[in-house]
Amino acid sequence: MTFIATRRQLFALGLVAATVLMAAPDSASAQQRPGGGFANNPGMRLWNTLDQRFDGFAEQLSLTEAQTLGITLLVENFREENKGALGRYETMMADMRNRARGARSGGARTGQRPPNRQAMRGAGGALREILQELGPALEALHTDVTAMLDDEQADRMRELLARQRPGG
Repeated sequence: MTFIATRRQLFALGLVAATVLMAAPDSASAQQRPGGGFANNPGMRLWNTLDQRFDGFAEQLSLTEAQTLGITLLVENFREENKGALGRYETMMADMRNRARGARSGGARTGQRPPNRQAMRGAGGALREILQELGPALEALHTDVTAMLDDEQADRMRELLARQRPGG
C-alpha cells in the first residue's frame, strides 16, 4: 500500500468518525455519560445487544424462561413500533460502512468515489434526526428491560453495557 493510499484511508475514516460525532444528539437526556453522545446512551447499547447478541445476553444474565419471553416480546414490540426509524438507521449505517470500506480499499481503483465532506455532513444531520426520534423509545426499552430483572441481573447488565465500545 502506498503512502498516499494510506493517507486517503485515514482521511476517509476521519470523515466517518466526524460524521458519527456530529450525529450525537445535543439533548441532555441522550448524554448519559460524561463526554456522552448517543453512542453512550444505555438504551442504544442495550438495543444493539438485544438486536445482535440476545442469546449471549440472556446467558450472561441467567435469565429465567419468563424473563426471556418477556424481553423477547419487548424487543419485538420495539422493532415493530420503530420499524421506519430503525430501517433508516440501518440503511444509513450500512451506507457509511460501505463508504469507509470503499475508501480503505482504494476507491479510485474500484470505481467508487471517496466520501466528500458535504455528503458526510448531510448524512450526519439525517442520522442525528433518526437517533433523536429513537431516543425516547430506547430509554423506555432500557427502563422496561431493567424492570424485568432482579437487582443482581440489573447490576450485571449495567456492567456488560458499560464494557461495550460505543456504538455497538
